[in-house]
Amino acid sequence: MGGSSSIRDAIVRRCIEHGVSFETGRLVRSIEDLGDSTEIVMLDTTPSAAAAILGDRLPLGVRRAYSRFRHGPAAFKVDFAVEGGIPWSHEASRYASTVHVGGTVNEIVASENAVSQGKLPENLFVLVGQQYLADETRSRGELHPVCTYAHVPHGFTGDLTATITQRIEEFAPGFRDRIRATFTRTTAQLADHNANYIGGDITTGRNDIWQLLARPRLSPDPYFTGVSGVYLCSAATPPGAGAHGLCGYNAARRALAELERM
Repeated sequence: MGGSSSIRDAIVRRCIEHGVSFETGRLVRSIEDLGDSTEIVMLDTTPSAAAAILGDRLPLGVRRAYSRFRHGPAAFKVDFAVEGGIPWSHEASRYASTVHVGGTVNEIVASENAVSQGKLPENLFVLVGQQYLADETRSRGELHPVCTYAHVPHGFTGDLTATITQRIEEFAPGFRDRIRATFTRTTAQLADHNANYIGGDITTGRNDIWQLLARPRLSPDPYFTGVSGVYLCSAATPPGAGAHGLCGYNAARRALAELERM
């Protein structure tokens, strides 16, 4: 089958060819759980989780910096099964894999400002994924999966399924009539699904000026935890969420440089 899982499977196959083994379904609560044979440890976690895992090994200054790390706005996710796809009024949007539903520039600014201040905006900013347009294996005949999420305040506890549906309806009249099923994930459910999504924050950290410059702490080596051989490689490190893969890539290069010096 296609989709992003094919990329994952290709990476796994390549790693296995080089002698890598994988173990899933095991929660690592402490660095001690990994034993003494590991030369390099890459933590794809929040700073607070890294601090919990490293315990007393973590230098006090780093621990304090990690404890000050702030999380940002959340996402409220709704997936739809849509008969015939979304009937966008904007013709080109019917052929786009991703559509940003934000309204006017002023509406987008007002919406994002409200969310950053912990308020639910009057007009939600909604991202709509129509990946089936690039991967037909996702669909079943004319029944297509549509993934959406809205920007909401950190830890938002309400249900926005109807609101997101109406927001899309504004730009695609008749959308509601094509919905055959929905699947909702609240901010709390997102956090339960992935412990890195604290309060529903899928970007692993607030993207204000300070945390863009000091992510996760002010340091010339932001990936290094201060514990020999242990690195943070999540979206809590530069360049942050959105630049997919670069956090891990940069952290891996830093770790490989250490291995070469051993």
